[in-house]
Amino acid sequence: MARGLLVHGLLGLAAFLLLLPFAYQISLSLTPPQALFSSPWPFAHPLTLENYRHVLERLPFGRYTLNTLVFALGATLGQLALGLLAAYALVFRRPLWGSFLLGLFVLSLLVPFVVTYLPNYLLVAQLGLLNTFPGLILPMLAPGYAAFLLRQHLLGFPREILEAAWVDGAGTRDTLLRIVIPANLPVLTALGITLFIGAWNQFVWPMLVANRPDMYVLTVAVQRFAGGEGANAWGPLMAASVMATLPTLVLFLLFHRQILQTLMEGGIRG
Repeated sequence: MARGLLVHGLLGLAAFLLLLPFAYQISLSLTPPQALFSSPWPFAHPLTLENYRHVLERLPFGRYTLNTLVFALGATLGQLALGLLAAYALVFRRPLWGSFLLGLFVLSLLVPFVVTYLPNYLLVAQLGLLNTFPGLILPMLAPGYAAFLLRQHLLGFPREILEAAWVDGAGTRDTLLRIVIPANLPVLTALGITLFIGAWNQFVWPMLVANRPDMYVLTVAVQRFAGGEGANAWGPLMAASVMATLPTLVLFLLFHRQILQTLMEGGIRG
């Protein structure tokens, strides 16, 4: 019992330390500008929505949210589609060079995306896709994380079901749409949310490729907004950051159990 209490106490302490910066950020976003630095304690002053009003007046927040949504959804759906097709081929079609291709997918996980910024930027520029959504989204589709994780899950899917469908004349499209996707919808949903959160929080790549004001995503818009506010930027900056973070935080809180279960199952299967 003492060991259980110790474990729960450590987990509670870890959760507190993880949530403390976000709570402090919310506190600063609700603090009047003139009282921002007068006390180090969160929620020590009367709360106000002045910083949020200031952000909404100065930033076209709806436009930047729409840009971010298009970018994140495009990158997520693209990675899910390509990853599912690759995983299906590796597990059920068993190509001749399947092991080699799987090794390439695993190898791609070891290459940080930041390493590819320069070649991807040059390619996007040569194709004339700077400051466009295709230029933002297409390079995001290359990482093999989705293919590798979905392959791990499909390894446990009964092949006999697909063989019966093939005998009945079902093609690859019908097999995917009517059998594989419905049976693995929880996995696809959890993976999609994980990919969506990652794309939503992208900063450097959108800043390089979409540097025109009407193409800003939220992370870039918040950074540019902070740079133009001078000494009074901290309160509005915290408010803008909270507003930009809130959608992904809500998504994670709603589906965190499913996400963690999916990632754990994917790591256990082999």
